Amino acid sequence: MQIKLEKNLRELLIQSFSDHKFKKNDNLFIASDLSVLGKFKLPKKDKLKILFDVIKNDLIPQGTLFVPTASMNLCNKNIVFDIEKTPSNKMGAFSEFLRLKKKSIRSFHPYWSLSGIGPKANILNSVSRHSYGIGSPWSKFLDLNVKQVNIGIHPSRAVTLIHHVETCVGVPYRYTKEFSHKIKKNNKIKTENFYMSVFYKNTDSKKRIKLNEHYFNQLKKNTKLISTTNNELKIWSFEMNDFYNIALDYFVKDIYNYLECPPKLRPYTK
Repeated sequence: MQIKLEKNLRELLIQSFSDHKFKKNDNLFIASDLSVLGKFKLPKKDKLKILFDVIKNDLIPQGTLFVPTASMNLCNKNIVFDIEKTPSNKMGAFSEFLRLKKKSIRSFHPYWSLSGIGPKANILNSVSRHSYGIGSPWSKFLDLNVKQVNIGIHPSRAVTLIHHVETCVGVPYRYTKEFSHKIKKNNKIKTENFYMSVFYKNTDSKKRIKLNEHYFNQLKKNTKLISTTNNELKIWSFEMNDFYNIALDYFVKDIYNYLECPPKLRPYTK
């Protein structure tokens, strides 16, 4: 029975990914909610292994696979960040599965790290201390022309790249905050500084209720958003550069387009 279920899951994944026409040397960033695979009564580790094998070995054998391994739960906490042992938080089971693989590489940031496996994963060894912006993993993803793949969750609900765009544009409702955090490095614990773009506190800035949907409506209109035709498993993919350029155009026309409306309380106004 298990062998049959594994075969069925593999076939479903291969069929669902076929619409996306990935090349063998593509570099993919995966955001996922695998609750959609709940009907396959297999151990979680087996489902994760099958998904990994299909993507890394069947679809992109010469490419690199990236996932989010953020640990935002450490923010403002007296918990040491250990790049090897600190688990990701609320990033999904597949992210943690890849992070724990022997050959995976993780970027060095206590709050917003990413992990990768493959020939280009070493770009994560030389990134800035800022979670976004020039020199961050997101900047390097754009240089690599990475494609984002969303499994089981619409990309409008899982596209951290938008905060990289906000940082590059310099939106007025966020500022770069310096965080001093304890980290474990070379078997020694010390405090180092890291940076992240955050909302001002004393403001009425609110994200759009429909969040990032306007970007993806435009991406779809431009035929740059690919979605699977298999109703059993929803998968979306797009080139990060296409999203970046569309979002950038929105910010050039309206610096507050990410928000429900321009804030009335603007502590950044002098």
